[in-house]
Amino acid sequence: MTEDNLKLTIPIGALDKPYKELTINIERDGYSFPIKDIHHVLTEATTFSDDSLKIPLTTEQLINQLEEMHEVTFTADERVHAAEDLDAINYYRISAFRRKDMLKGHMSYTELITLYQFDRYLRESLSRLTPAIEVYLKTSLARFISTNYDKYKSEDSVYTGGQAYLDENIYKTKRSSQIDVKRMLSMFAESLTGKIAKDNMIRHHVIKYGGKIPIWVLFEEITFGQFSKFVSLLRHDLLKDWCSEVLPSVPTVPTSSGINSWITAVQILRNTTAHSSKIYGQSLPYNPKFLDEDIQLLEGIENKSEATEKFQNTFFSGLLAMKKFYQDLRTSDLESWNSFLCKIDPNIFTKISSIS
Repeated sequence: MTEDNLKLTIPIGALDKPYKELTINIERDGYSFPIKDIHHVLTEATTFSDDSLKIPLTTEQLINQLEEMHEVTFTADERVHAAEDLDAINYYRISAFRRKDMLKGHMSYTELITLYQFDRYLRESLSRLTPAIEVYLKTSLARFISTNYDKYKSEDSVYTGGQAYLDENIYKTKRSSQIDVKRMLSMFAESLTGKIAKDNMIRHHVIKYGGKIPIWVLFEEITFGQFSKFVSLLRHDLLKDWCSEVLPSVPTVPTSSGINSWITAVQILRNTTAHSSKIYGQSLPYNPKFLDEDIQLLEGIENKSEATEKFQNTFFSGLLAMKKFYQDLRTSDLESWNSFLCKIDPNIFTKISSIS
């Protein structure tokens, strides 16, 4: 039975009389282990096997594996430090920096753990820097839409600026986009309904305002990912006007795809750091757009196509997207950004260059 072909079979005689009640119990199948590619996201060319899992190893065995399989050298002191590290940090978090396509030849354990520490420094720094962008974008867009709603609203709109997000006229007109809007707003409503009992702000608006939620409250409640989806569905002229106001320091007003790609990049970096996932040397699932003025800053890069080919999916392109937003944040935020950039140079040149 597929999700598009749900068949309900009723026993013979179960409905033999008019208005006879019938009790139906419906239970959805659950996921189970071992997991399978039931949604067919892998290519047809993928070859599957059913090998046995690797045998669990002790700390000492993991150190030996780093030495034998990954050509990591150890002094007596380094072996002691490695044992302490591996008791606190998953082996794969450390060994990931010994991928053969990253660095070749023998490497000391000190050099290996230095790469891990540098990656941790990046993650911890971004975890402090990305929230300021999220708060700024949510605050500015809520204010822009609510105070400029008259310019974009439907002729027969019954909403005030605070509820402008309920007016389909502020979104793209493509049918698929309109369906996405309805689905998105339904998910927002479902999420907020579930918060009535525990969120004072939501409960207040249910009791005092009949459940009407203003956009500035809505944006405080939704995730950065949901906000990114919201922005992607806005009509192009509204999005362009907002960009002109929110990013006055960017010489070229970005296209809809441009601003969306930057927000997506920041969102992915934020989520990556929130889950303590690896950043250094990682291919990240985003491709922020480059502007003409970006190319002038990139040595050896001739045009945007070349920049995209070289830097897409990289940590660097994500930083460039963050820079665009930080240019127009508060002075205190800008000082934090500049402090990060000043500190990252010594980390790169003293820790990374000597290893590479």
